[in-house]
Parts: sequence; C-alpha cells; structure tokens
Amino acid sequence: MRAFLVQAEGGRRTRGWSDIADPVPGPTEVVVQVGAAALAWSDILQMEGTYAGPGPEPPFVSGHEFAGVVVGAGPEVAFLPGERVFGFLPSPAAFAEYVAAPARCLLRTPDELDDRAAAAITTSYLTADLALLTIGGLTPGCSVLVHAGAGGVGRAALLLAQAYGAGTVIATAGSLARRAAARERGASVAAGYDDFADVVLEHTDKRGVDLVLESVGGEVFDRSAEVTAALGRLVTIGASSGTRPKRLKLPFLWQRSLSVCGLHIISLRDQYPDAVEAAWGRVLGLLQEGRLDAGVGLAVAPADLEHGMNELRNRTVHGRVVIDFNDVERATR
Repeated sequence: MRAFLVQAEGGRRTRGWSDIADPVPGPTEVVVQVGAAALAWSDILQMEGTYAGPGPEPPFVSGHEFAGVVVGAGPEVAFLPGERVFGFLPSPAAFAEYVAAPARCLLRTPDELDDRAAAAITTSYLTADLALLTIGGLTPGCSVLVHAGAGGVGRAALLLAQAYGAGTVIATAGSLARRAAARERGASVAAGYDDFADVVLEHTDKRGVDLVLESVGGEVFDRSAEVTAALGRLVTIGASSGTRPKRLKLPFLWQRSLSVCGLHIISLRDQYPDAVEAAWGRVLGLLQEGRLDAGVGLAVAPADLEHGMNELRNRTVHGRVVIDFNDVERATR
C-alpha cells in the first residue's frame, strides 16, 4: 500500500509517499481502508522533529485522525467488514491507504457525516469539548479566551462555547481575515496576538477571563495567565509556536488562585475512557442537531499533501486540512 513515510537519511529527515506492507490486524485491532485523514499542526511538528513533547522516531507513517471502511478485524472486536468508522490513533499511521487501529480508538460513523467530515471532527471537537467542559469547567455566562480561533480546535471551541452558553468569548488570530472568521463562528470579539491582553481587560472590566484555551505557548501563554481572572483556569493543549513559557512562576499562581491544566486526549482516552465517551456523545448530539459543522477548510488529494501542509503552516486555512483518499488527482477547496 501507499503511505506517507518519514525517514532519516544522512542525519536529516525526509518524507514522501512510499510503498509499504499492508497492515494485518491483531486480536483487538481493526483494519480500515482510509477514505480521509485530517492533518494537524502536531503532525507537521512530528514530521519535522520539533514536537514539544515525546514524538515518534523515523521511520514512521504520519497522521493520527482518519475515517473509512472496515475491511478486516481481529477475533476480539465487534466491528464488521463494511462498517464505516472514524477515530484517532495512539501512534501515527493514518496517512496511508490502510491502517490497523485498536478497536477502542474507533466509533461508527453517523450517516450524516461523509469521510471528510468524520476525519475533520475527530480530535478538534473532542479536544475542544474536553478542554472547555471536562477540564475547564465552563459554566453558562463565564468568559472565555480561545487562542487560534480560526484553526481546527479553536474554531470548534468557539462553536462549543456558544452551544454551552458561555458569556463573552474572545478569540485570537493572526490576520484580519482569520479574526473575521472567528467572529463568524461565535467570538464576541477577535484580537491579534500582540494586543489580546488589552482586549481581554477591556471586555471583562479588567478582571480577566474565567477560562483560557491556550495552544500557542511561549509569550502568548505567559500573557494569557496574566489576564486570567482569580479562580480561573488556563487549559493548555499544545505549543504551535514551538516555544515554552518563560515567566510563569508558582508564586504567581498562588497569589492569583489560578489553575493551569494540561490536556492530552490520547492519554486521557486510555486513562478515563468514560470521560472521552461522554464528550463524543455531546459533540455528536450537537452535530446531529445541526448546531455544529465539520469545519473542513481545505481538502487535498494525497499527492497534494505538501500543499496542504504549506497552507496550514501559513495560516491561510480556516478550519481543518483533510486528505481525501478518494480524490487521487487534484486538490479541491
């Protein structure tokens, strides 16, 4: 089969489509013919070897989120050939024609969703829901700051915050067009990364926000903590800037009575599957009610994956980048 393989050659990483062996399911695994896979910022960082946390070492097949059709299954699973499924993997392998996935990582795809949509919602909405509700403790009327509001998770968080009754919702984005996109998705106001702290104080009577969804890291993380209200929560889900916070110190947390929480959905799924299942239920219910959308911003053919990566890297996509394995000829927008 064809797969997008990251390799190490002569001390540097290379990547591209290669022929590798078809996967064989283990006793608790399912083999899925991939119809679509979603590209995340973390996938790019892992390919380049700049991921902030532990990452895979070459050689590896990229990608975690996918949707498709079951074509084989181990003896200890309930999925049957022909069933449509979607999910995300504990280790990268999704950018391929076929993938062997642990059955616990899969859900049956609702009829309302095609493969592109199912792949796109997999971690964006799940991450946003868990960050806002399960970890962030969002309650009706509370104020929220969502960073990267035009990206996959940020966009999902804006729609979910609105659905769950948040009060003032402030989003950040790097361009005027992306700020406009964030406002269209429910942000009360959108700001740049250089002035968001002033905007937060202006729109919260200088008390700060009750909840922050932070995904940028570095200086943005530090300034976000400074505009989090007393007894507020800052939930960090990544560091797209590739830099870590420098100024946040324990005495600051004590003095402000702040909570700083992390979220890693793969670990959470393994440790607290009931919490993840509940989040899936909430998200799928809202999707079926028509209160959310899948958020596909760009679909590309496998041959155009590098184009999709460049669009994501340049922040020109509003929503998710999806690889459509049913489109073997060209990229579509």
